[in-house]
Amino acid sequence: VPADAGVGSEKLPADFGFDPLELSTKDYFKQVQKFVLNFFPESNKRPEQELEGGAAMPTAGFVGEEARPPALIMRDYREAEIRHGRLAMLAAVIWPLQEILDRLFIPNSFGSTTVIYGGPTLPYLPLIMTFLMLNLGYLDIYSSEIKRNESGDAFLPGECFWDPLCILEGTPDSMKRNMQEREILNGRAAMIAVAAYIFEEAMTHQPIVSLPTNALLFEPAYQIPFIQQWLDCVAMGQCIDYRL
Repeated sequence: VPADAGVGSEKLPADFGFDPLELSTKDYFKQVQKFVLNFFPESNKRPEQELEGGAAMPTAGFVGEEARPPALIMRDYREAEIRHGRLAMLAAVIWPLQEILDRLFIPNSFGSTTVIYGGPTLPYLPLIMTFLMLNLGYLDIYSSEIKRNESGDAFLPGECFWDPLCILEGTPDSMKRNMQEREILNGRAAMIAVAAYIFEEAMTHQPIVSLPTNALLFEPAYQIPFIQQWLDCVAMGQCIDYRL
């Protein structure tokens, strides 16, 4: 992350300069870290680590550390956004797909089962989602070790140091930035979609794929009533021709 990165600086992908509450400048990560460390008094008593030969160095992240630069605060927020976006993109697809499969293969119990309130469901997609989440967690641990031992603070937010298909190998910086921007924008849309799923199922106690308001998303177009009427109208030549 560039040292002068900030909201509106256009140094990071998908930065639209929108932060009316100035949350990007508040180091809540450090505050939460201090709150957690308060439960471990021995850690607070040792704000410094002893090096070989008796020299002392400050321990990064412990209570008593100096205020961090704004670029590092921004990096941590962007890292959290990317991680949540990746999980949300998986959930936004697997959630409705799970309910569609339930409707096809266990129709007798469909309608009484929701992701929020539970009920009989096929186990396959939840197991796949669990497997993917465990692998994402492993990638986080793997990348954190590389960051700690090799790159330090000089890493891109969301970087996993794992590209088995070599998609980004040899690509220009402009293409990498475009791909990062698309990932972030799709992640933001997915987080909004998952929040909408939760709200709809919590309010209606019904699967999201069965709600009339979601018919355009989860039903074949020819099965939606008003589209059926329009198609019948076109087939019989009774629709009004608006062409001049």
